[in-house]
Amino acid sequence: MGNNNSSSKHKSKKIEFYKEIDNKPMDLEVEKELKYYIPNNYEDIDRLHMFHFFQRYLFQGNYSSPIEEGLMRGKYKVLDIGCGPGTWLLDLANKYEKSVFYGLDNNSVHPNEATDMFDGLPFPDDNFDFVHQDPMSFIIKADQWNFIISEMIRVTKPGGYVEILDIYFTLRGAGPILSKIYEAHNTSCLQRGVDMKIIPNLDKIIQSNQNTQIVYRDEKSYILGPNGGKVGMIKQDIFIGYHDNEVATENLSPFLGISKEEYKIMITKDLIEELKYTSPEFLLIRFWAKKN
Repeated sequence: MGNNNSSSKHKSKKIEFYKEIDNKPMDLEVEKELKYYIPNNYEDIDRLHMFHFFQRYLFQGNYSSPIEEGLMRGKYKVLDIGCGPGTWLLDLANKYEKSVFYGLDNNSVHPNEATDMFDGLPFPDDNFDFVHQDPMSFIIKADQWNFIISEMIRVTKPGGYVEILDIYFTLRGAGPILSKIYEAHNTSCLQRGVDMKIIPNLDKIIQSNQNTQIVYRDEKSYILGPNGGKVGMIKQDIFIGYHDNEVATENLSPFLGISKEEYKIMITKDLIEELKYTSPEFLLIRFWAKKN
């Protein structure tokens, strides 16, 4: 299954998606896959779309690995893990019509949903030229990172590339409200076995694999809120939207020791006001490596 190059066939080109729930492959037309991948509601999808274009703007591209020539040449096989509504895949598929793209997701954006990914990727060894993973730091437990990364490397062809994108909050420039929210978030994650502090050190885990001993790191910083300019305001909308949904409200308000109503006010009013006077720094980090 591939992407047709002629404009007359453009609308019928396909991307292959895999649902992790049952590991059954499904061929879906590009025009239809957004209807299939509805994580929970349209606001979730909008936020994922916004984040995609946000990270693409910061890095001035959809990837850091040196794969442009291969994608242009065609018949390049790309796997996106945690593809969500398929925004990243669609962006690449529309530009590199001769290459083939696969998406793997559990049809949910919420980290408390179980996924079959942790039992292993449903693909044979040495299968893809490029294996990409979007932020999944809220999902992957500390003791699962080695396995997930080893699986990504396993399904990558020799000479192919693996790349992981994730977010890290440095705590520099944060005000008291954002610091409290972060600590509640961190405590909630640790109770599930998820350790956010692993993120800046993912290169060490990738490097520990004998097939990817040279690891590169591409890092971009941004300020959350109005003091970060247009970029900061876009990320503020994404951040508020993520923390203002029902799942976040249900999970984080007990850790903060406040009611759901008080939590809503903290997120939608108090935090927004605080961000006018603070400059909290976040990092987007891409780790990438070539398989021996």
